[in-house]
Amino acid sequence: MKEPLTIKDIAKLANVSQGTVSKALNNRPDIGAKTKKMILKIAEENGYSPNAFGKALRSQNSNTIGVIFRKEDIPLRNSFFSRILEGIEGELAFNRMNLVLYLMPDSESKQLPEMVREKRVDGVILVGTGNADFLKRLQQYSIPTMLVDPRQRMNDGPKLLIDNKSGAFMATEHLIQHGHRKVAFISGELSRPSFAERLQGYKNALTHYDIDIRKQYIRHHGFEAGYELTKSLLNEPDPPTAIFAANDINAVYAYKAINEAGLQVGEDISLVGFDDIDLGRLATPALTTIRVYKEELGSVAVRQLRDIIYEDSELHYTTIIPVKLIERDSVKTIVPDS
Repeated sequence: MKEPLTIKDIAKLANVSQGTVSKALNNRPDIGAKTKKMILKIAEENGYSPNAFGKALRSQNSNTIGVIFRKEDIPLRNSFFSRILEGIEGELAFNRMNLVLYLMPDSESKQLPEMVREKRVDGVILVGTGNADFLKRLQQYSIPTMLVDPRQRMNDGPKLLIDNKSGAFMATEHLIQHGHRKVAFISGELSRPSFAERLQGYKNALTHYDIDIRKQYIRHHGFEAGYELTKSLLNEPDPPTAIFAANDINAVYAYKAINEAGLQVGEDISLVGFDDIDLGRLATPALTTIRVYKEELGSVAVRQLRDIIYEDSELHYTTIIPVKLIERDSVKTIVPDS
């Protein structure tokens, strides 16, 4: 039996991003009419059928998925989370399913949303949340749940994670291969698994290349503390020649500290980020970074949750989404000190 077409398949056939497919399927205004027409035509020509979830409708399911973000993450303004949401929206639209979005008031929220309490959704996607008690309460309602990039280590339920260690290794290795031996690390709080894993990937790369791990080169604090962290690194008696920022937002803040010190990114100090958000591309010089396929995280989350709900699949495993190094202009090749 032929596998059903996915949003990723359409994106490949149309030679556009999954986010663009999402916009077309959601009838968004910020997409050209010609592109939207092409995408919808490809979907139709490849046998897309609104009856794909007839089984769900016959079993009196709502054909609706709930998506929960932390309110603090500002998912509609933060490009990292908004791209994940685009992937979710596009996959749901493609399969003629509905979405209910809920912003959790805070990370310690004990109140389940009405969509769960009233069983108005068939499943829930939790994006970036890290409240184990909240997850347990969800599971008490027997609603299938998919975790995407959780902020705490979660043992229960299927999860989608970013390949943080490999990405951090690639970022650090890229700097080392450009001659840098004094490579620093900045990130948000290490209580978040993704940052702890990126620190481990950084250390793994240094060890692999027989470079000492200097504690004074490792800084971690807030999600947007890159300015202060970088400033403190530049004030070291023996400052680094390169910085690996474990998220692009911190990298962008690092630009400000570097510029204020009278230095230039890509000339006096090299910089690599992680996430590949729009701000990194717009920075001067453009930021070399590790690309996280954010739309893919959203799309895969829907497909796996769909299989659990409508195909009675027993999914309890963790899926790792690969990443890719994107080279731009923020890294300079140097001759390492002997």
